[in-house]
Amino acid sequence: MRATLKKRVLFLGLPAAAALAGLVFAGRAEAATINKTVCVRNVTKTLSGTNVNFWGFTEGCMGMGAGLVPGPVVEMGEGDTLNLTLNVMMAPEEAAPYNGHTIHLHGLDVPQAEDGVPETGASVSGDTYTFTAKPGWAGSYIYHCHVHTVKHLEMGMYASLIIRPKDANGNFLKQITSTAATAYDYVQNYLISTVDPGYHTATGDSTVFADYNPLYFLIEGKEGKSKTAPAVTLAAATGKKVALRLIGLHSVNARFTLRDSNGSAKSFTIHTRDGRSLPAPETVSSVSISPGQRYDILFTLPSTSGTWYPQVEFQDLWNGNTYTGGTVYGKITF
Repeated sequence: MRATLKKRVLFLGLPAAAALAGLVFAGRAEAATINKTVCVRNVTKTLSGTNVNFWGFTEGCMGMGAGLVPGPVVEMGEGDTLNLTLNVMMAPEEAAPYNGHTIHLHGLDVPQAEDGVPETGASVSGDTYTFTAKPGWAGSYIYHCHVHTVKHLEMGMYASLIIRPKDANGNFLKQITSTAATAYDYVQNYLISTVDPGYHTATGDSTVFADYNPLYFLIEGKEGKSKTAPAVTLAAATGKKVALRLIGLHSVNARFTLRDSNGSAKSFTIHTRDGRSLPAPETVSSVSISPGQRYDILFTLPSTSGTWYPQVEFQDLWNGNTYTGGTVYGKITF
């Protein structure tokens, strides 16, 4: 029997990697305008030997195709304007009143008309969402569908939106923020999510939606149940700086740690939380991630070669225990 959750936290969102043009004017980069179009398509993922149907965002909008889970990453610079168009033609959807889709830009300050919430007037039949990134907003964000959110998030309609600092020539800086101390040599997104397969077949106002029992735990849409079969990998070099963008699209609690091959925890520094720079960076050995939260972290690899394992432990909301099979690994070799 399912146990009703105390609280379910929901989020927001947008998709794919951005091309931008920068011009120098009076010593500052001219703002770029980025135009992206995404649609929604079915995709089946095999998780622990079981096929699960998802609806994913994709830029491949010709024909039926297949969605992506998570969807395409969008990158934009501070000062840039994004026009993100959602095309719902041929999109899988529910019956009324939960038909259609929107895009919600999670964690971003936007006018109500751009917020993608149907209850406040957003169109579910396709729209263009326009957002300009202000200076100081460099960090990690999310875009996702806000129609019947409890189901559509589970169906995979989410992706990362990254705002990056730029130099005077309009080029992206290899920094988390405009502060030089956040410079990195390598960067990876760690979008974490959970899957309750019961949500994927439930419809309408099913009581299933009042009860959350995840069976699958993902980083960047992949299971990584062991150090020998990690969800994500990074080939780096000794002595270099690595930035990880920890992006919470799960519906439980989670704890992130960074461990060496012996299992010893390694410290890292948090520079931004929920898309805003911290007044003072925090150096820690672990961090708890709630649904919808984001952290941008930085650490320096040792001067001798080895392997480190970033890992996420997904924890039961009731008792804080890590779920069976709920530890997911990444891998960094150097």
